[in-house]
Amino acid sequence: MQWEKERKEIVRVAKKIYKKGLVTANSGNFSVRTANETILITPRSKSYERLKFSDIIELNFDGKVIEGSREPSSEYRLHIEIYKRRKDINAVIHTHSTFACALASLNQSLPVILDEQRTVFGGEIRVAKYAVSGSEELAKEAVKALKNRKAVFLSKHGAVAVGKNISEADTICELLEKFCQIYVFMRLLQK
Repeated sequence: MQWEKERKEIVRVAKKIYKKGLVTANSGNFSVRTANETILITPRSKSYERLKFSDIIELNFDGKVIEGSREPSSEYRLHIEIYKRRKDINAVIHTHSTFACALASLNQSLPVILDEQRTVFGGEIRVAKYAVSGSEELAKEAVKALKNRKAVFLSKHGAVAVGKNISEADTICELLEKFCQIYVFMRLLQK
């Protein structure tokens, strides 16, 4: 099996994010771009508690399975579209974390509330126009809203974080949830 190191890193980060509650059961998905311009992605309907490196699927940019016996995440189009449009991105993480989902469900962007946010994310976190989960339309709307930023909300769905590697995307996920939490508390205190 090729890309064993990268597959193990996806599993490590997926389990870490699962333990922090940024994904639950088998929600969300993780991927990395390989040096061969393919992607490694988590499988559909597999609990992150029991995820193994051999479960990770390799796809080409047309969505065809190159290696792996499981079905890829239903959001593979989202990952592929981001990689096609952003050459600077080598890892994509889609979460269903509580505070990010709260904002996404309200179609509420996250304005710049702290200086660090501009540095970390590139500015305001926008909400992608609603489209059905797993669809080509969702992938295109997400890329449109993401632009040159490090994160985007998917309307009524969740959030996506990107990075030059999976460690950076992991950090973006954690910080995004923290900033969303601060924003929600800030709005409550303003009332």
